[in-house]
Parts: sequence; structure tokens; C-alpha cells
Amino acid sequence: MFLVLPLVLKAEIVKFDALSDSLRRDLRLNSFLLVDHHAFEESDMDKLFAAQIPLAFQIDSANSSFLENKLSRSLPQQKLIPVIADFELSFSTSNKLVVITPDQLDQMSLKQWEKDTLTHQKAFTIHELLQLRIDHQTEGALASLMKLWRLSGKMPNFLSANYADWEQTADLVTALNKHPKIFGVVLDGEKPLENVNWKGYPGRNTNGCFSFPIPAGGVNNLVPYKAGYQFSPDIIMDSPVNLHFPKLFKAVKLAADYGLTDHFIFKNGEIYNTKRPDNEDILNHGVRFVEDPERGGVAWFEDRAYLDAGIQSRTILHPNFTITAWIKPTELDNNNSILGKGRDFVMKLHDGGLTYTMQGVKDYWNKNVKIPVDQWTFIGLVHSEYNNQISFYVNGELVGQEQLVHPYKESDYTLLIGNNLWEEFFVGYMDEVKIWERELSDAEMLEQYTGTQVEPKRYAYYWAWAALFFLVLWILFRNYIRVRQQLLKRREKHSKEEPQLVIPEPSQTFQEKVSFFGGLKLINETNENLALKLSPKLKQLFILIFLHSVDGQQGISTKQLSGILWPGMSPQKAKNTRGTNIQNLKTVLASCSHIRLVFQNKLWFLEIDEPCYSDYADALCRVRRLEQANDLSAIETELPRLLAILKKGSLLPNMNESWLDPYISRTSDRIIDLGIKLFQLLDQKKHADLIYEVAEVISLHDPLNEPALQKKLNILTQDGKLGLARSVYDHFKKLYFEMYQEDYPKDFKILTSR
Repeated sequence: MFLVLPLVLKAEIVKFDALSDSLRRDLRLNSFLLVDHHAFEESDMDKLFAAQIPLAFQIDSANSSFLENKLSRSLPQQKLIPVIADFELSFSTSNKLVVITPDQLDQMSLKQWEKDTLTHQKAFTIHELLQLRIDHQTEGALASLMKLWRLSGKMPNFLSANYADWEQTADLVTALNKHPKIFGVVLDGEKPLENVNWKGYPGRNTNGCFSFPIPAGGVNNLVPYKAGYQFSPDIIMDSPVNLHFPKLFKAVKLAADYGLTDHFIFKNGEIYNTKRPDNEDILNHGVRFVEDPERGGVAWFEDRAYLDAGIQSRTILHPNFTITAWIKPTELDNNNSILGKGRDFVMKLHDGGLTYTMQGVKDYWNKNVKIPVDQWTFIGLVHSEYNNQISFYVNGELVGQEQLVHPYKESDYTLLIGNNLWEEFFVGYMDEVKIWERELSDAEMLEQYTGTQVEPKRYAYYWAWAALFFLVLWILFRNYIRVRQQLLKRREKHSKEEPQLVIPEPSQTFQEKVSFFGGLKLINETNENLALKLSPKLKQLFILIFLHSVDGQQGISTKQLSGILWPGMSPQKAKNTRGTNIQNLKTVLASCSHIRLVFQNKLWFLEIDEPCYSDYADALCRVRRLEQANDLSAIETELPRLLAILKKGSLLPNMNESWLDPYISRTSDRIIDLGIKLFQLLDQKKHADLIYEVAEVISLHDPLNEPALQKKLNILTQDGKLGLARSVYDHFKKLYFEMYQEDYPKDFKILTSR
């Protein structure tokens, strides 16, 4: 197998970061034998060129003639040739060269990675490409490469070796390229998200773009995980339909108080848990509440004093938790408990060091930092169920991590503050004890430390600002009511209107067109494709609003738009970005006479006149008609018009946004279900051509659909085209093997004998 990448470039040489997303992805998802001019003689190149394997080259400025001379013969099987170099190339070849600088690569030795997998796993970065040096050839080299690929999410792109080992290395390249894979990217806004773990795959950690080899049993699901983030979607299941499309996960940073179950504060001589309505069941055993010059109201523990957080606290501290507190010990014994809950949870100071204890198992004692006496210190403890470890924080910084011998298990005991079951009492001051039912990230812990350092008497300032805020809010609300009453009459006549698209009759011609099948096209009256003027984000904006303007929908709200297209942005930044993009879209649409972007009744929608045609709306209408049709004459009339649309290609094939998946999946499912129904209604002899086209359309949406394969084989065999039938079967069989890593169980002769 060798690589053939589609490429249309005006220059013979292009830099890697100037490539389109799709071409960069093609490079990421392929492996090359890396030819280093220091390891190969010019006379050795003939065998390499004759081997017909994907080649990449690494050169320096002193030896650029080496590459120029060798590529003068070209590599006809390779349209795109990667070249690793830190200087400008000035020669031309019949091939397209992609220049990759060394600082755009992750580089390491396979031998070093095998010796210390854990250390080298942390060396992977946000770079999209990986260069590996194969220092030795062993029977386990391929297994090591596959393990590296599985854990890092990086396919080994460039394998370098000495001339003596190049044939074995070439075999590795071929094996990697043949292996089926699942791939995609995790984004935080528009940027790749680093250090993402994957549930169900211990040790797996990726940075932005990822690809994983599919094991013999197939990939069950992809579930990204990173402390402090939620993901949309939060899980993707693999299937034959979606496996060959890139997977996109959008990461959204969680709000600081998300998952905060308990927040204990001490003021006005009382204890309050601000996250729970009933504080009466909190039991005070001798704790006093005093004013501190630095922190205001705090709790004072002495003479075996402690707090019992009450019966409500029995349900807290499940696996994956975070605890923070401000403490100021006035004296330190061998053990001073900060929090205790039953036998398996104690957070304490042991000889001044933060410690987590599980009875009968181990004291996880952090010796790196001693908590000072008579000084306020911010402490934190984080339990990660995914990593089965405890992390210690002091003043917002990570100071230690401990791997747990046994997984943590919650208990139904009440939470004790300043005490534990061994009566190891805390002596000193304590303030703001917080408990989350999730793992906070390093960045969030630092934010908790810096964000909680507020000045004394802060609440008086807050109340003053709150009063001013509500006064301004009341004035604005009064003006809003007045303006709204003036607008209601003008809007009332539009409130029941639904944006509609005209479904064409055969004789109709249209001045403007919007096409989704086979790719986005937006044709105006002058036959100009305006989609070429849209940036990726503007395409998303147009498609999202369009989909909310047809098939009975009345539009999309501003909040929905921002949540889908700009998740995680602050409200003000999202407003500015949204406004700029909407204005840019209106500018592009200005050359369309029959398509207008409208904001009405708090909804954005596209107002589309009759002279504009949409293949998506047309297809939905015709699918609906055929779903309800049982009359053959109606099917014979309607079906060819639908097939003319669907044969153009799948719905928006070059769009990989996760919010599009439901539309694409729903459309594909309806088309497949309709096709199966038509197989039963149409006569195989009379309607052979129609049935074959329906089967082709089903295969476009589900390449491994067996009823479609059966119909194609039946019709081709019926027409005496056994050779073509065999080709169709072989192609299906090949796809089946690539997907499931096992042979298709049904024999060609059996299928064609039906």
C-alpha cells in the first residue's frame, strides 16, 4: 500500500502549516519511511524508489542537492512528499513537497519509549506529527509501535532507520498504514485541548488531534475526560456509518461552582453551609466563632472542639471529589484532623504535612511542604477516580501526588470538621471549607486560592454594589416594558408565520439555489457560488440558521447560536464575536435577492422567497411523500426526482461539526429506511434500474448495508453482469474486513444464487 493524497497547489513547495485542514489530517493519518541523507548513500536510493512505499526526507542546507537529484526522477505513486528541513527549499520537482520544520514535530526513539513509557508519554505535545527513530529491529517492534499509537493518540508518521534496516522499517510503515483507525480532534473553543484522558483506556493521553488504531474487537466508544471540563458530545459510539469521518469533541470549561455540594462559612457567630437549605442539623461541639483581622468571621477550634456537618453530609464525598479550606493552626501535634468521614476518609496534618488516611491501608503523607503555625494557608485535596490517585495542594500549587493502593470507597457516616474517628483534634482557626463532587484541575485550584483572598468586611461592599445594581436594573426594565409594548403590534402579524421553502415542480426554474447534498453551494442570480466566500465559521453559522428555518422550524435563539458555535466564551466576548460574524454573513448574502437573514420574535432565521431552491428541503419533502406512498405510479413519478438529489452525495460531507451529527444521522436513517421499504414495493424486473440506484444511495450512507448489497448483486446477476457483481462484492468484503478485522461471512455464490 502506498499513499496517494489529492492535492491542487499552485506552488511546487508548500509549508506544512499552510496546508488545508484536510491535507494536514491526511499527513497525520499516514506513515512514511523517513530517508535521512546521513544514513543513506545516493546509490542506495534506487531500491527505495522501486519499493513503492511512502517516503519522506530529512535534509540540511549543505545536502539539499541530494534531494533535488533524487527527486528529478519523481515518485509517481506519491503526490505529496514530506521534507523535514529547517531552511528554505529553492528547487522544483514534478512532485509537491511539504516542508516540515523540526520544531513542528514530536521526536523520540522507540527504544527510549519502550524503556520508560510513563516518562516519555508526558513528552508528547500539541504538535500534530510524530517522528520516531527505530534503533533496532525486533519481532516486537510493531507491537511497540501500536502500543505507542494507542496510548499517545499519535500515529507514528515518520520512521527513520539505517540503510541496513530499511526493508524491515518499510514493512512497519506498510503495516501501520493498513491498520484501520478512528480519528478526530478535541477543541477548547478554536484551540486544541491538551492533556485529555480517555475513559476505559488507562494511560491514554492526547493533545488536540488524535487517532487510535482499531483493535480486533473494534472500538466500543470514545469518552474524553479532563478535570475542569465537560465535552460535547460526551461520548461517541463507533459504527460502520461514522467510522471514516473525523470525530469532533468540543470542550467547555466548567463554572467554578459546578459540582460544589458544600460550602461552610463562619460569620455572625454561626456556621452556614451555603449550598444546603437546612443548617439546623449541623452540630457544634465547642467550636467558637471569632473575627480575624485577615479573613473576617472564622471558626476557632480548641479543647477537643469540632463540628458535625449533620445527617445531610452522609451523602457527600463520592469518588472524584475536591476539598479546599483555609486553615491557621496554632499548634501541631503528631496528627491534627481537618476533616474525617468514617474509616476510609481522613484529611489531616501529620507532623505538619498534609495527609490522607484510609484505615488499615495506608497514610498518604506529603512531606514536601510543611503547613506553618500561626499563618493562614490555603490547602486542597483532590481525588481522581480515573487515575486512582490523591493530589495535595498548598496555596494553589500542586505539591504532591500519591497513587492509591486500593480504590477509594465512599461511606454513609457524617462529616466531622476538626476531628476524626481516632479523635485527632485540630487546634487553630479554619475558614471556608468547600467540597466538590468532581475533580478540579490545577488551574481551577489556583483560581480558588487567588479568588478567595478577599479583604475584611467584604460583604458590606458587596451589599452596596448590589443595591446600585438593582436600581439600575429596575430603570432598564421599566424602559424595556415601554419599548416592548410599542413593538408588540408590529410583530404580532408575523408571530404565526413560518419560514417556508418552495418545493419545485419539474417545469420550474430557479434564480437562486442552496445545495447541501454533495457539499455546500450557495448560488445567486449571477450563478456565483457564494459558499466559496464563506469562512469555516460563517459556513457553520449559515447552515445552523438554515436548518432552523426549514422543516417546520421557526428559527434559532441568540443563546442557542452562541452555545453551539462559541461554547465556553464569556457572554460579552460571545456577543461581540457573534455580532461580527452575523454582519459578515449579511454582507455575503447581500448579493442574493431572495435570501435574507432576519431577526424577529427573538429568533434568527433565513427568509427565503419562491425563486430560491433548496435541495435539502426538496429532499425532505419528497422523502415524506414516498414514506406515505403505496401507489406504484406515485412512486415511479416521485422517486427519480429524489434520486437525482441524493446521488450528488451525502449531506454536507465536508462538515465535521458535532452539532450537525443529529441532522446527518436522522437524514441518513430516513433515507435508508425508505430504501428498504422501496425494495419491498418495487418489482425487481420492472424497476431494476430504480432499485439499483436506491441501493447505491443506501450504500452511500451505510457502506456495509447488507440489503443494499443483496439488491445490487441480484440485479447485476439478473442482467448477466457477473464480473461487475463480483467487483461490488469484493469491495464490500474489503470494507467489512477493514471495519471488523474479520472476513465477511457470506459467500459470493450464496448471495448471487438468491
